[in-house]
Amino acid sequence: MIQDPGQFQITLKLFLLREDQLLILEDRHDRVGDLPGGRINQNEFFDPFHRTLAREVREELGTVKCSINPDPVFCFQHFVQKDQKQALGLAFVGAWVSGEITLSEEHSGMDWVDCKTFSPGSKFVAHMLAAVERFQKDWVQFRDSLRANNTITLP
Repeated sequence: MIQDPGQFQITLKLFLLREDQLLILEDRHDRVGDLPGGRINQNEFFDPFHRTLAREVREELGTVKCSINPDPVFCFQHFVQKDQKQALGLAFVGAWVSGEITLSEEHSGMDWVDCKTFSPGSKFVAHMLAAVERFQKDWVQFRDSLRANNTITLP
């Protein structure tokens, strides 16, 4: 019996690959690692996730083109520090195709890091750290799934 059902936000995060490199961002608010993506708006709840993810990628990275698996590859617990909100995170994997990245005001920096040697603890904390470590553990499988599955191109 559920005695106190939780109400959580939903956040979509994109693990964006360029060959063997992962794009990581620095959050301007708390200066820790972040990934492209964000929370689903109220009016987007019944939209396909990839449509919301496309909006977030456009807002945060500009007019880049990427190929993504339209289905999440795993779920994770997330906490949005700046708003003090609990969220369910859905992880998506994609491959950068073209375009120059133009960061939004939300992020103060970016870097392409080697998936094999990057130490996530140097940039990420708490639940995002756990999500990045989860991705890093199986990143080859996730990368290969982009080649094997039906993907869609954003935007």
